[in-house]
Amino acid sequence: MVTEQRRPASPPRILAIEDEPTIRRYYERFGAAYGFEIILAPTGTAALGILEAGHDFDVILLDVRLPGVSGRALWKMMEISRPELCPRVLMVTADIMSESTMQLIEESGCAFLEKPFATEELREAIIRILRLSRHDPGKDHYAG
Repeated sequence: MVTEQRRPASPPRILAIEDEPTIRRYYERFGAAYGFEIILAPTGTAALGILEAGHDFDVILLDVRLPGVSGRALWKMMEISRPELCPRVLMVTADIMSESTMQLIEESGCAFLEKPFATEELREAIIRILRLSRHDPGKDHYAG
């Protein structure tokens, strides 16, 4: 009898768009600790290049306030050219009280985290997005 050999599931891919070096290092350690593949983009311009190249991600951590190409501009680009990624965005901001930030969060309908946040808050938010927006409804990308 021949048995089918199952390949281990690849880790969820997360694009973390963050201009603060300390937070980028945190995301790297977080990914290593929880089994996520973290791709870092230190600027909105770098993230734009990654997204325009067609790379796929299970979750996108989008800092709302970025120099140059802003979080708002990235979101608008995704709405037009990568709408399949929109349900996978978790907006991250320290500027939750700003009217423009609140407007973006409300318009987008995205989940968001306010900086500073606890590691467990980030993990839970990512798991929610993975479960809600998985690519294949018959396959759970992250069962943790």
